[in-house]
Amino acid sequence: MLPEALPEIAEADLERFFQIMQAQFGYDFRGYAPASLKRRLGTVLKRYGLKDLHALNQRLLAQPDYGERFISEITVSTTELFRDPSAWVAFRLQALPLFAQAPHLRIWHVGASTGEEVLSMAILLKETGLYERAHLYATDIDTYSLAQAQRARYPLRLKNLYQQNFAAVLPGVPWQRYVKEEGNEMVFDPALLERVRFLKHNIVSEAPFASFEVVVCRNLLIYFTPALQDQVVTRLVDSLMPGGILMIGTKESLFWCAAAKRLVAVNETERIYRRRSL
Repeated sequence: MLPEALPEIAEADLERFFQIMQAQFGYDFRGYAPASLKRRLGTVLKRYGLKDLHALNQRLLAQPDYGERFISEITVSTTELFRDPSAWVAFRLQALPLFAQAPHLRIWHVGASTGEEVLSMAILLKETGLYERAHLYATDIDTYSLAQAQRARYPLRLKNLYQQNFAAVLPGVPWQRYVKEEGNEMVFDPALLERVRFLKHNIVSEAPFASFEVVVCRNLLIYFTPALQDQVVTRLVDSLMPGGILMIGTKESLFWCAAAKRLVAVNETERIYRRRSL
């Protein structure tokens, strides 16, 4: 069966959309990959039965309170616990040992979405004895996703996938050590989030944080144009301490990013890099 056709997006309406989002809500979507952005806008139009982007623009102007909900609808929050398990195995074996003797470990999750990757990191830190020295920051532009992340509760229908990933990264570690079931939800141990701060932050337009040993930004860059990827990667590298680790998505590339020259590969296949000391 062919996918249902989405409404066409007129270029004039798209330009007006950019203007509204920048002026009314402070979000600059011009650097987002055009095809992906139009597809997501079309999905929103279909959901509300709107005939074109002009109608959505009018709604955004008339209902400013809708802006935050719209951000949740337009951004991509696809994630999972230990997504791409081989990358997390490489991170556990090749990156975390670099900080075994560090007095503290500051970690920034950029585009934290609904929190599964922050929980993945917290579980790894618990299992490697680094959690009590760690300070984790989880940021996203979507306040609704951040609220879900702070609950650390996920649909039970995801259990098989999450449990398989968990076992692949931490063979022999009991799943029940960190997860219990309540009704139709998986509930993660609240202690995993004791050292996590959740903050609304826009990596595209706001100043980055600094002095991190680890920055994780996975599967976000793919939604940006190459020019915006270059800008964002520069911010991520600037946020790292010399010798710090940058972890991006396994389908992402730093090929056209100038800041890549300041990195050396720890594991190129799994997209784990280390900031050069000089």
